[in-house]
Amino acid sequence: MTGGICDHPGVVMKPFTLVVMTSLVLGACEKSNDITQLHEEAVAEAKYFAPRIDDLAKRRDSIFQRGRNVPGNLPDVPEIVKLIGEAGDKINEMHGIASPGPDGKSVLEKQADGFLKDNKVDELGKLIDESHEKLDENWTIANGDLDKVEGWLWQYEQGHLGPAPVAPPQPTPGTTGEPPPAAAEGSNAGSGAAAPKAEDKKAGEAKAAPKADDKKADDKKADDKKAEDKKAGAAAPKAEDKKAAPKAEDKKAGSAAPKAGAGSAAK
Repeated sequence: MTGGICDHPGVVMKPFTLVVMTSLVLGACEKSNDITQLHEEAVAEAKYFAPRIDDLAKRRDSIFQRGRNVPGNLPDVPEIVKLIGEAGDKINEMHGIASPGPDGKSVLEKQADGFLKDNKVDELGKLIDESHEKLDENWTIANGDLDKVEGWLWQYEQGHLGPAPVAPPQPTPGTTGEPPPAAAEGSNAGSGAAAPKAEDKKAGEAKAAPKADDKKADDKKADDKKAEDKKAGAAAPKAEDKKAAPKAEDKKAGSAAPKAGAGSAAK
């Protein structure tokens, strides 16, 4: 009956009844038109954001490909990774709202279809408001994050970020990691480290002096030994002469003996 009245507003009725019925009928017609319009708005919202979500996803994939050539030890890498992760979360959330599924409809469209079927105007209006706010906010954040990452990658590819820092050598297992004495002395070059070396040189010279004296003492001992040997050699002939002396006396005694015998013979 309502549809017929809406189609034929000129139906004649009693004055009081006409006023009341007209108000109710017009309200029903307006409500029906609003929910249809809201459903169309929900569908348009999903179709508007779907290609924009795909564009963000393609940019994220491109960043992954370009990032393979970036060293992981650059100072800004942790912040860049954080931005990519945040953008990815926002893209996935939008995808779950407005991107079409296997049946060609998004979650937003399916929910709008359900509210239209059940004639739930308020719920449909709330769905549109919340979906639009979420999609717009997430797109803004994801787009901003990807802009920052792409700008940073461009600077790296142009060589504006400099080379990656070189990690210091790790200490050998079992050591304290302290540099050897030679390295420690070398690192203090120009700060008085040469003084100990000069003192060591003087100490070496001081140590060498006793060696020279020892050499002279050894030479002196050798000379004394030679002198003693010379004296000993000179004394040896005298001893032989001493031994020869008895022989000479014996000779004299022998010569005297015949004389004595001759004397006895004469007698």
